[in-house]
Amino acid sequence: MGVYERQQKEKKILEAAIQLIGEKGLHATTVDDVAKKARISKGLVYFYYKSKEDLYMAITKKGFDELKELFHKAFGKSKEKTGLEVMTDLSESYLAFAREKKVFHDAVLHFLGLLDQYRVDKEMVNPLVRDSQFFSKLVQSHHDLAKLGIKAISTGIKDGSIRPDLHAESTFYTLWSMMIGYCRISGSISLEPGEIKINTESWKNGFKRLFFEILKGSNTPSVSPPVQGKLF
Repeated sequence: MGVYERQQKEKKILEAAIQLIGEKGLHATTVDDVAKKARISKGLVYFYYKSKEDLYMAITKKGFDELKELFHKAFGKSKEKTGLEVMTDLSESYLAFAREKKVFHDAVLHFLGLLDQYRVDKEMVNPLVRDSQFFSKLVQSHHDLAKLGIKAISTGIKDGSIRPDLHAESTFYTLWSMMIGYCRISGSISLEPGEIKINTESWKNGFKRLFFEILKGSNTPSVSPPVQGKLF
């Protein structure tokens, strides 16, 4: 089998798995389902991916690669952009990725959770995951995203578009955790009871304001009257 044909088979399997996971969820999707969807034999799926866990790590690696590409694109012609402009594009790209590529985003967050277990005790991680070549590659390269974000903030501190008193590394991880949290609970906002004075649009605006006030600071901080249950 030639290289091109192999790549096409792998692509077909991944596309089938991504679609099924998006429709049914990870746990309800089986290798049999993927084989049927891709119209290939189950044995051929196992030829390319040793297990369902290995296949999911391949999806995760693809998700990280796509997100990394978006981070690179946020820099554009970096000499023509301030660090704050890069962070603006980077944050917008991340939130769009989480919304439009939910399977990938969920896979990325799942992997970050696995890293917590892996750091404490490697044996806590499923051996089918640990044995995946894609898991090993992710362990080695997952920090590439943080490096790009830290670079953007460092650039902004140097060019004056971002507050000079910030620590680039801790600031990036703080902002990234904010974006992850925003994506995780944004769906619940529209379901909040009426006495909680919040809706999707007001929260989005408030989130963006706080996000950029961290980077730029607020020259005229406003004090809102205390209203029970009001976030912004």
